[in-house]
Amino acid sequence: MDSLIPLGMIFGCALGVIMGIVFEPYLLFTTISGTVIGYLIGVIAYVIYSMNEKS
Repeated sequence: MDSLIPLGMIFGCALGVIMGIVFEPYLLFTTISGTVIGYLIGVIAYVIYSMNEKS
């Protein structure tokens, strides 16, 4: 289950690139912001999963 964080980063990066195609900001900005959002989602999913596993 440790793979949730990198998977979140990959999907977030892909989402950032798609947003960059639609909204036309700088590609570096969308890639970084998408990766950060994906990282946060991956960390939150990992914490929720680890809490459920302890119960």
